[in-house]
Amino acid sequence: MSARTAWRLGCCLLWLRTLCPAQGISVDEGALFADTSSIADSVSVSQASGAVKPGAEAKTVGFSGSMLSLIQGGATRDYFEVPDAARTSLDPAVVGDLAVDVRMQRGFKAYLDIEAAYLPRLAMRSNDSATQWRVPEAFLDANIAHRAYFRVGKQVLQWGRCYFFNPTDLVNVERKSFFRRIGQREGVFGAKAHIPFGTAWNLYGFVDAQGVGRPDSVAGAFRVERLWGRTEASAMIWDRGGGTPVYGADMSTRMLGLDVNGEAALYPEFIRRTLSFAGGIPSLHSDHENWSPRASLGLGRSFRVSGIQDRLMTVAEYYYNGTGTADRRMGLAPLLPLLAGSMSAGAATDALAASGFYEPNSYSTQYAAFFATFSRFIRSDLTLTFNAIGNLDQACGLISAGIAYQDLNDFGLSLAVNGFVGPEDTEYTLSGEAIQVRVIAEAAF
Repeated sequence: MSARTAWRLGCCLLWLRTLCPAQGISVDEGALFADTSSIADSVSVSQASGAVKPGAEAKTVGFSGSMLSLIQGGATRDYFEVPDAARTSLDPAVVGDLAVDVRMQRGFKAYLDIEAAYLPRLAMRSNDSATQWRVPEAFLDANIAHRAYFRVGKQVLQWGRCYFFNPTDLVNVERKSFFRRIGQREGVFGAKAHIPFGTAWNLYGFVDAQGVGRPDSVAGAFRVERLWGRTEASAMIWDRGGGTPVYGADMSTRMLGLDVNGEAALYPEFIRRTLSFAGGIPSLHSDHENWSPRASLGLGRSFRVSGIQDRLMTVAEYYYNGTGTADRRMGLAPLLPLLAGSMSAGAATDALAASGFYEPNSYSTQYAAFFATFSRFIRSDLTLTFNAIGNLDQACGLISAGIAYQDLNDFGLSLAVNGFVGPEDTEYTLSGEAIQVRVIAEAAF
């Protein structure tokens, strides 16, 4: 059966299930669309701000939000060879977020998230405004007799099992960030449907209309999920009009005291774009690869420390990227002098990522990551974190260690020290930074 036929069959199943709902099924639609990858996702905010009791018909409007102030400083690798203030940076920011959650009759809902950021560094450029506005998410929720659930609008989706590496996530427009993201994660515009068959089977469909100008450019994803005891597994397909479909599968289970998560995607055809230099002149290349896999495996475990359950929580993940390269260097070092004075090295890599010539954390073939959280450190309101990610092909990595304070009134302070290690001209050292220090004060309301 072709990918296009499978997609049409999936849509038919969704429609038939809508016309013939099962009996006796009660599902929390808020939990179905939760994005567990976010630090404070929109669903958890909206649930806290405007929950409606089952059976209630009153319309409610809830408001919630947060304010964050950041001071970030850093030093380049050259600074430790010849200390010079010109090789340091200071980058403050203030970010405010306001969420409006409207709960209507019969479980319908409207949600809007507005974010404003004041970035003083932009005020240094005469043509740029220091204030930026954006809407990370804006969507409507609806259901048919609480048997089929729909969400239409700009949204962040949970797509993939692993904690950080999600090779099956071809839906979200923004991947997870290793360093804490300042502000909410950017959503993708489209329509999602979820139809449960009791507690054993679930069907998911998503129509992706992000940046689409014609109907034949719309992308679609279809996913079938099955639960067997403590094991949950899914099979999925993603396809865009006129393109080649991508197949995927994921699973999660608990084994020998470990939380085991895995996912894999198979690309029948993959176009890898690269940028290289010959004689100081940049040139673009496109390599076609067939039947390339991407797969990740994660192991998680929590530990009881000093009589406190789950006080130490750890996750280790391995990622194999069959579409990547085993080159020991990026080959982009000549790009930096060309951009000197026009943009930073970090901005240069961001521009490459936006152009499709570089995908963060997916440039090489092998990666590994480790995440640890130690709660109630010395006091009940202190938390220690240690995270690390490595590009195994290029022997480079990122390291982050921090301590965070959170009181009962939703006020928090945190300090994080981030390091960039490895040889020059590698994925995690291309920006030229050596160390970065972040101090964040935040409050939720």
